Amino acid sequence: IGTLAFTLRGEPLTLGAFVEADDAELRRLFVPFGDLTNGTETYPGGRYLDLDRTATGIYDLDFNRAYHPFCFFNPKYDCPYPPPENRLKTPVRAGERR
Repeated sequence: IGTLAFTLRGEPLTLGAFVEADDAELRRLFVPFGDLTNGTETYPGGRYLDLDRTATGIYDLDFNRAYHPFCFFNPKYDCPYPPPENRLKTPVRAGERR
């Protein structure tokens, strides 16, 4: 649906945001992302953020709310991987970790 631009430790970064089809009423944003903690401190496939839509289009990317996908806890679940453009080349040491 769009791109979220932000700064992390002084570095300008972007993440793509999506709207889940089965969440059309709420129109929450789904932000799958990977970072340099994947595979060591966090799930190898990445983590997710959910954001409530805002009227202004300004969002608070609170990585403390990052969570592991269900497949981290149960391999019977299928989980989407973050797209290549959502793989950050920096560690995000916040949110859910191992």
